[in-house]
Amino acid sequence: MPLLDPLPAPALVQALSAFLREDDATRVELSHVLHKEVAGSLVACASLGEMMRHELAHEADSTSLGKLLASLDSTVRQTLQLVRDMTEAQFPPVLKAFGLHVALQQLVRSIGDGFAGSVVLNLNGEEPSFDLASRLNLFRLIQALLKHCIRYANTTWVEVNCRAAKDKLEITVDHDGGDSIWREVEAAADLAVIQARCVLLGSRMQIMPAGPGGSSRVSLLVVPAAQRPGT
Repeated sequence: MPLLDPLPAPALVQALSAFLREDDATRVELSHVLHKEVAGSLVACASLGEMMRHELAHEADSTSLGKLLASLDSTVRQTLQLVRDMTEAQFPPVLKAFGLHVALQQLVRSIGDGFAGSVVLNLNGEEPSFDLASRLNLFRLIQALLKHCIRYANTTWVEVNCRAAKDKLEITVDHDGGDSIWREVEAAADLAVIQARCVLLGSRMQIMPAGPGGSSRVSLLVVPAAQRPGT
């Protein structure tokens, strides 16, 4: 069965508004860090460089130059760390360097640290070759699914299974939160974004109703664009 019935126009507008609000907030935060932290640190580096040139022109002693050099080195290192943190927030470097599997391992660890229940990840096979944009989209999709599952008090465990082959990736998310967490009116905006990410991947998510044990399953089949018919 499909994840959700088609959303009515007001719900779509609400979903788009929530997405734009989050996007704007991200841009404001990024701009603030770039202007105040990164640009400010670079100005400090330039000032320290000028001070060092001035000291050299006046034959300063090595102690004075050593202090300035230490300050310059510290400021450069702090600036580099800021840039790394910003880069990771936009596109986790591990996604490019080591692929989706390693990125998901990090994601599950970070999500599990703030969840009272248990989050388990099982990985099988070598992941297909995704372009970087699709890899990021898939990572954000799984991140959104996990966060959606654990935000409900009745969820005590979540298990993610990724079965990879050369030409496809099968993903299932099992949880004990019940079916209703996928149909809550308050969650319409989040679920619309999840659906949109599925569309970008050329896929469609399905949900299997809760069985006798109370667990539900969300399944997703993703095929790299290069492997899809007609591409």
